[in-house]
Amino acid sequence: MNFHLRKSNLNDMAAIFQIYVSAYDGTYPDPTFTQVDKLEAAIKSTHKLIFVAEDNNQQILGCILFLYQEDSQLAKAGAAVVIPEYRGHNITQMLIRYGIEYIQKHTDGLDVLYSTTRTVHKAAQILTLKMGYKQLGIFPNVHKTKEYETHALVAMHFNNSLERRYIDFEQHPCVAKLFDIVQKVEGIPAMAIAKDWDEKVYAGEVPVLEVIEAKEFINYNYTKLQESDSVDLAFFPFHTPNILITSADQELQVYAYVNEFDKHCVITGCKIDRKVSFTSLFQSVTQILRDRGIRYIEIIIRANRLNIIDKIYKAKFLPCAYVPAFQNENGTRYDYVVFSRSFEILDFNHLELTDENEKYLQNYIEEWEKSFLGGYFKK
Repeated sequence: MNFHLRKSNLNDMAAIFQIYVSAYDGTYPDPTFTQVDKLEAAIKSTHKLIFVAEDNNQQILGCILFLYQEDSQLAKAGAAVVIPEYRGHNITQMLIRYGIEYIQKHTDGLDVLYSTTRTVHKAAQILTLKMGYKQLGIFPNVHKTKEYETHALVAMHFNNSLERRYIDFEQHPCVAKLFDIVQKVEGIPAMAIAKDWDEKVYAGEVPVLEVIEAKEFINYNYTKLQESDSVDLAFFPFHTPNILITSADQELQVYAYVNEFDKHCVITGCKIDRKVSFTSLFQSVTQILRDRGIRYIEIIIRANRLNIIDKIYKAKFLPCAYVPAFQNENGTRYDYVVFSRSFEILDFNHLELTDENEKYLQNYIEEWEKSFLGGYFKK
């Protein structure tokens, strides 16, 4: 069959909405494809790229969204959908390849492309493997459509980006087993497990924290902190904070993006009071978010920041994915670890996992048992 691939335009909006409604019965969690203003902004954006496949009658058969981060030459491909009667014709695969070529041609370049795949069936996992994606982790209960879904992380590296990794460090023990799986998948050098590190201990109590949801105020404050280099853990591409958790004196500030549709949350940066226990801070933040109905929290941390990793792990965030060469800084690319907390009952009965995804899930379950059961049932 013949398909025409192109970048979307405003005339496509009605057709794009229709295929997402048809595929997900109105339960799709990304507001880009459920709200008119969000879709219009995405089509007009230079950092959000929507590509469509159409037949000879100009009927849109499939759609995909690419997000592009210029500084790190990083992109995310996702939200792929194809109308039922045209599935099985490799339309998603063609849209991904078209998006890669478009970004390579029209931007400063592409070093890393990542995506997430559904795990309720093997088709998407097999598709991404055939295209050259590498499996890098798993996100239990990450999103909710009709039911809670577990997604897998995959990525492709270009332009010898893996050769520009920062590797002058050892892996934190809680990350080591996860990294070993990724190391074999990516064919990168093995790394030692750290036995000690510069463990900074702060024992100050966490003050009363309050939640602010004033979007413009949050964006203004967040931008000012970035300009003064006063925000930490702030590399979380493609998310803009819409919640601020702060102390009254604003010496402690935690910024987050919350998807109100499925109560998915990511931490996008912090202003840290060095006198306060980092673990206690994130335990408090976690409780605040959980009390507000958040069911999943995610944070990413540079793999060489062992002290921060140790503190976030003690706050019961579990390592679930590892992305080599994720961020570019002055020509050097840094590895990142993804940590998550889920407040839903973990139910993996309906998963269909391929290859390393089974190993990532097993590693996550082992970490969950250590963190939440403490080996009690092994006594």
